[in-house]
Parts: sequence; structure tokens; C-alpha cells
Amino acid sequence: MTPTPPSSDLHLSATGRRQRSRYPFSAQTNVGRQRALNEDSILALPPLFAVADGLGGHEAGEVASALAIDTLRDHAPRAVDGPALVRAVQAANNAILQAGGAGIGREGMGSTMTALMVEHGKAAIAQVGDSRAYLLRGRQLTQLTEDHSVVAAMLRAGHITAEEARVHPQRSVITRALGSDPNLIVDQFEITVLRGDRLLLCSDGLTGMIDDAHIAAILNSQLDPHQAAIALIEAANNAGGADNVSAIVIDIDEDGPALHPRRRSKLWLWALLWTVMVGAILGAVAFGVSHYAHSIAYLDVSDGGMVTINQGVPGHVLSYSLTYESSVTTVTAQNLNPVDQSTLKQRPTFNSIDEAQSALDDMVRRSDSPALKQDQP
Repeated sequence: MTPTPPSSDLHLSATGRRQRSRYPFSAQTNVGRQRALNEDSILALPPLFAVADGLGGHEAGEVASALAIDTLRDHAPRAVDGPALVRAVQAANNAILQAGGAGIGREGMGSTMTALMVEHGKAAIAQVGDSRAYLLRGRQLTQLTEDHSVVAAMLRAGHITAEEARVHPQRSVITRALGSDPNLIVDQFEITVLRGDRLLLCSDGLTGMIDDAHIAAILNSQLDPHQAAIALIEAANNAGGADNVSAIVIDIDEDGPALHPRRRSKLWLWALLWTVMVGAILGAVAFGVSHYAHSIAYLDVSDGGMVTINQGVPGHVLSYSLTYESSVTTVTAQNLNPVDQSTLKQRPTFNSIDEAQSALDDMVRRSDSPALKQDQP
């Protein structure tokens, strides 16, 4: 039997207010009570922070998570920029795919990733998998990210309760991860942070052991970010420590940049310039959005439960729909497997109608429904 590592046996630890960091933080990771190897990797290089969890049950998870962190660090923007941060996470995905094919680690290795950039009162998050980002504001804890897992999809659809989700036998089955798809979709979130806010990044080794109420209680009771991160890890280990556990706690202890008032005599000129600029921007945006929407397609589910193939993108600009054409297929969404049903709820986009049709054909082939396969040419 592998001896139980002590809770102080940290794989990586970083604490303080480093150069360029505007906020105090602590980043900790621990092997847990039941694992011999820590497959989590963390990054604390302000204003950039990240948690990556090598997928349990996959070969070389620790290689995948370390490669993801290294690639993110090398490709991340210098300032808070949500789309650029997403591109850095996509670069990490490509690095894992290429490494497996080149004999580095193992083919099929993968990792989650939740990356955060925070500075000057702004925070951008890019996320894949079930490692999470939280915001504690006014003693209220809010989960900022959405888990990409089978159980999370079932919970969002109302098929199971939160209590059932915590003990569900498929709770570790991930539907989206680095190293799984060259066209990986990365979730992006952007928020404004205020003085007194506290941010938490963590792997599922924490959230799988203690619930959000317990996490909130620790974050509210431990005022120092280092003590808070250590207390979170100890709580996960005391609850069983079934997995590696990582926690990064960042405190927002100053306001964002103040706006400087303009002189009253110049207000009319600024108003005129602003009106002209906004008009030009809106015109350019309208043209760009229309051109972009006409060039792509997406899959969706109709009110009757049938899969639809649509030309354009979901949503509206002002009162105008960005979906220009929609055709209802003969495929019933409920006959697809749970992972593909979850994918459809995200309205996946493609470069053309043909690519969307090809993706739907692949879903049908993966389905166990004889009726669906019989309808296919």
C-alpha cells in the first residue's frame, strides 16, 4: 500500500505579491491521500494564473498537464485579453495533440485547464474541463465556469439533483478536455473585479471532496490567501483526499483605475466625436457580423426535439436574427448518446453546412439507436 502523503507535501507552492502583480495570492497543489503521483500542474505568474488537471485514468496525465501549463505560459498575452487567452489555451491543446503523436508522453493523454488573467480591475477566464473558477464577493460564493462533464450536463438539464451529481458514478467523465479535439471549443468569461473580491481556481480534487458551502466557509474565515489555500487543501484531504488537489487564491485589494472627469467646456466636442465614432463602429460591426454569419453554420435542436442545421450563428443583433436559413433533419436529439446531446445544447458552429452535416452524421454513427442509423444514407 502506498503511504499516505502528509498534507504539507506540496508539489508546487507560490505565495505573495510578485513583480507586476497588483494582488496578493497563494497557489498550492497537493498529491492527496490516495494517489502516488500528482497529475495536477499550476501556474502563478501574475497577472496569469492557471490550474491544469491531467485526466485520471489516461496515460501520462502529469505530462499533459505540465505541457499545457508550459504552452499557456509561452503563448499568453501580456495584459488581460480574453480572446488572446483563449488562443493560448487552444495552443496548449495543439501542443498535447502533437506531443502524443510524436511519442512524448502517451497518445490519448489529456488535461483540463482553467486559466485566469486579472489586473486593473478586469479578469478574463478561459476554461476547458471540470477545473473551476469561483468569485467570492460579499461573503457570497459564485461559480464562474461551467463543468464540461456528463454529470454536469445532466444536472443542467434537470435530470439529476446537485446531491445526486456529487455521488454519481459518471461524475469523472469529461466531455471536453485538452488533447481530445483539434477544433476544441474553449469557454471564455470576463468580469469586473472590485476591492474585497476573492478569486479561486481549483481542480476537481477540491470540489469532489467538499461542497461549495464548505469552500465558502473557508474562504470567508481565512483572511490571508496563503492560509485560505492551505485550509482548502487540508479540508479536501480530511474528507478523503481521493484525488490530487490544487487551489489558487487571489485577493483583490485595490480598486480599478479611476475615470478622470473632462473639462465642461469640451463636453460638446467629446460628445460629437463619440457619436461619430460609435456610428462608424456600429456600421463596421454590422457588416462584419453579417459577413461572418453568412460564412458559417451551426447545429441546434428544434422545439420538437429534432436536430436542425442552420446557416448563420445563434442569437440576434438588436432585433435582427443572425440565423439566415434553418432546415430540420430527421434526427431526434434524444436518440443520440449523452455526450453528443450535451454538445448540441452548446450549439456547435462549423465552417460550412457540409461540415455541420458531416458532424451530425458522425453523431448518428456513434448512436446506439437502430432507427437513426436506418435513416442514414
